[in-house]
Amino acid sequence: MGKITKKLIKHFISIITVVVLICFFVSSIFLSKFYMDMQYRELRYSAEKIYDILKSKEDTLGPSLMTQNFSAFLIKENSITTLSHSRMGMMPLFSNIDLKNLKEKGSFKSPMNTEFLYYKYHSDLGDIIIIQNREFSSSYLNIAYFILMLVFLFALVLSVPIIAAFGKRFTKPILELQRASYDISQGNFNINIDINTKDEIEDLSKSLLAMSESLGKRNVLQRNFIANVSHDFKTPLSIIRNYSEAIYDDILDEPERKEYSKSIISEVDRLNSLVMDLLELSKLQGGVYPINKEYFNLKEFLTSFHNTFKSIAASKNIELTFSSPNVQINADPKHIYRVLYNFIDNALKFSFNDSKVEISAILLDGNLKISVKDHGTGIDASMLDDIWNRYYKHSRKGGMGLGLAICSELLKLHGFVYGVKSQPNEETEFYFFIPKDSIIFK
Repeated sequence: MGKITKKLIKHFISIITVVVLICFFVSSIFLSKFYMDMQYRELRYSAEKIYDILKSKEDTLGPSLMTQNFSAFLIKENSITTLSHSRMGMMPLFSNIDLKNLKEKGSFKSPMNTEFLYYKYHSDLGDIIIIQNREFSSSYLNIAYFILMLVFLFALVLSVPIIAAFGKRFTKPILELQRASYDISQGNFNINIDINTKDEIEDLSKSLLAMSESLGKRNVLQRNFIANVSHDFKTPLSIIRNYSEAIYDDILDEPERKEYSKSIISEVDRLNSLVMDLLELSKLQGGVYPINKEYFNLKEFLTSFHNTFKSIAASKNIELTFSSPNVQINADPKHIYRVLYNFIDNALKFSFNDSKVEISAILLDGNLKISVKDHGTGIDASMLDDIWNRYYKHSRKGGMGLGLAICSELLKLHGFVYGVKSQPNEETEFYFFIPKDSIIFK
């Protein structure tokens, strides 16, 4: 029996016990009062029936009344007349009771210490007093308490196997999730969970599957990242070592020495750039990167990229187009420049020759959409979710793929919504939105 099943049984028994105790407590207060009121009503009904019989001047009270568990007396002036014969005894039992001065209803004890209930009915024939032994009331209440106890015991006996079966059914998917989470912790992301409980446990299993799939992708991307970093560091380090050895062995003439030294400096700069990108991404993801927002003219900002990329565009005969409304936006210009530089650089890199790259800003529902669209190789649908990941690397173009990861963090830092749409071998569009409260129209 599982731990959860044991807890369910324990809590269920506790709940039943509390409910039964409450029932006993409530019944001791209300059930007794309710039953006593009912008894008084029965006595009153009997008194009214006796009155009707006496009023009709019948000689007998009838067999139905004669067999009742009560005694009936008629008090008129100074005489007391016994109206019924019962198993409770006769008039001597009530010799110490002042029947004339009794209240409308209540109880009293006989000389033999037997408790009785009575009801006093006032009529034109005199006071009809109905007396009944309270033993019957106590017996009824005892039976009620006994039945409650039987119900409690029956509920306990019945609940244990039911809760055990229910607990097993309830804990089975939880144990399955436990095994799956253990497999994930051991690095096995290819898990299979089949839970159809139509409740929060099924939702949890779907979340766990989604998490496993995401961690699996990240694990693959991380391994690829390590391989890429190793390769991208190993190649320049090998060049630096070989060129340095050639210079150290003094086997080069002066022009070759200068050329080798220039290559060493270039490779060192490349390594330094990679290291700086890693550090920058780490700072961005750590939330310690500064952001200095200010208002600047978007149209002038976008057109400034023309001179930056015109030579690269000309080498592939790519037309650069710019369109933007004359607005001021509130953002960090250095960070937005970094984002757009990366978007445009990638667009030119992946565009077909003799095509076009469009840099535009358009208003949509009051927000400003800034996009860079190219017409080139595009991105496969399976890659769209990974391109913003720090471990992403394009299989054909190389590189550690830190550019878009940095762009993603910079846009998150601004609170801008961003995304990408692509149709392979047709077009690709990278975009982000500037909210209306960060725009000033001139």
